Amino acid sequence: MIPRPPSPRPKHAARPALVAAAIAGLAQAACAQDGGEYASVEESVLEEAAGPQNLPGHAKGERSPERADETEAPSTEATAREWFGGSPWWEWNRATGDWGGARTRLEELGLTLDASYTLEWSSVWDGGVANRASTRSILDANLTADLETLFGLAGGSVFVDFYSTDGRGGSADAGDFQGFSNIETGDNIDQIAEVWYEQRLFDDRLRIKAGKIEANSEFAFVDAAGEFINSSAGFSPTIFPMPTYPDPACGLTLFVYPTEQLYLGAGVFDGSATVDGVHTGGRGPKDFFSDDHSDDYVFLAEAGLTWNQAGALGAGRFALGAWHHTGDFTTFAGDPDSGSEGFYALVEQQLVAHEDGLRDLTAFAQYGWADPDVSEANHHIAAGLTCSGICAARPDDAAGLYCSHVDFSGQAGFAESGETALELYYLIALTPWASIKPDIQYILDPSGDPAVDDAIVATLRISVSF
Repeated sequence: MIPRPPSPRPKHAARPALVAAAIAGLAQAACAQDGGEYASVEESVLEEAAGPQNLPGHAKGERSPERADETEAPSTEATAREWFGGSPWWEWNRATGDWGGARTRLEELGLTLDASYTLEWSSVWDGGVANRASTRSILDANLTADLETLFGLAGGSVFVDFYSTDGRGGSADAGDFQGFSNIETGDNIDQIAEVWYEQRLFDDRLRIKAGKIEANSEFAFVDAAGEFINSSAGFSPTIFPMPTYPDPACGLTLFVYPTEQLYLGAGVFDGSATVDGVHTGGRGPKDFFSDDHSDDYVFLAEAGLTWNQAGALGAGRFALGAWHHTGDFTTFAGDPDSGSEGFYALVEQQLVAHEDGLRDLTAFAQYGWADPDVSEANHHIAAGLTCSGICAARPDDAAGLYCSHVDFSGQAGFAESGETALELYYLIALTPWASIKPDIQYILDPSGDPAVDDAIVATLRISVSF
C-alpha cells in the first residue's frame, strides 16, 4: 500500500446541524401541504457494499412462521381496476397497472412479475476526494411463481431476478470506506442475479431455499433500516465475505421456527468471490462445485427472538449471528491464515405506533466483529431511528437518522482508527408507485485517510415501480 501525502489544507469544520435543518425543512413543508503506512482511498472504496433494500418483489426471509390459520382473508370489497377507465393513474400501485387485465390473470395463476427503476444523483458538496456530481441506477425485474397455485405443490415457490446497473462515480469521489450508496457497483452490470427454489414444510415451521441466493435477504438485515442508502445499514461491513449484491452466490439455507417468537437459521454459500475474486453474480452453480474452489465456502448462522409487544412498546426483534469462511487468507502481516470468522448482533424496537397502523417510530442498533488479522473492518457499531407516516397529511412519507462507525484493524495500516457516517433522509411518496428521497450524509475521516477531508454528500434518489 502506498502512503498518500498529507493534505495541504486542514479538514473543513462540518456543519451537521445545518444539514439536519435542511431535511427537517423538507418534512415540515411536505406536511404543510395536505396531500505507519495506511490504506489509500482507492484500496478501500466499496470493500463492503450492501445491495439495495426494499425493492419491489424482493421479500426478506421471514422471522416467524407464516401459519395458514393466521393469514388474513382476502378483501371482498370491490375496488376500481388499475387500468385506463378504472382508478386514476396516480392511484395505481404500479405505474403500468394491470396490463389490461393480463397481469391480474397471471397473478391468479400464481405468477407475479415486479419491476422497478431506481436513479440516484449525488454530489460531494464539501471535502472528500473530488467535489463533483455523479449518477447511478439499477433496473430490476423479478418473477415469483407460487407452485401451490400453479401445480398444487403446497409451500413451494420459485424466484428469478434480473438487474441492470449503471454508474458514473460515487464513493471514489467521497473517498469513504462504507459506501454511501447501496446501489453502486463500480461497473455496469447486466445479470440474472438470483434463481432459487423455496419449500415450506410442517405447517411452515421449516423453510428450505436452494439456488443462487442474495444472502443478505436471509442474514444480518434490519427491517427498520431498509430505506437508508448507506451500505452499512444493509448489514455490518465486518461481514466481508457476505455473498451479496452485486455478487450473490449459489447456496443452501434452512430456517426453523420452534415457536411463534423464536427462529434459527443457517446457510452455506459459494465463497469464491471473497478469496479468488470470482464474480458469482453473473455465474451459475459451477464454482460452488468446482475443484478449483473446493475450500471456498461461507457458512452463516443466525438465531433470533421476535415479539409483538414489550411493555408499553410495540413489536421488536433481537438477533445474534456468526459466519465462517473456509478459504485461505493472507494476514496483513503477510502470513498464511486458514479460514476466518466473525459475529454480529442486531436489535430493532418499535417505540411508538398509531392505531391506524400507518405511522410508527422505530429504533435499531447493529454490532459486528471480524478477525483483525484479515479484515480491514474490525468492529462496527451503528444505530438509527426511523419514522413512517410523518403526519396525517403525509401518511406514506418516511424519515430516518442513522449513525455508523467502523473501527479499522490496527494491523491494516490505516492512519486513522475509524470512519463514521451520519445519514439523514426524507422519503416523499408522490404516488403509490413513485417516490423521491433527498438524502444527506456527513462522513468523518473517510477511509481513515488524513489526506481526505470530512465529506458532505447529498443524494436524490428517485424510485418507480412498474
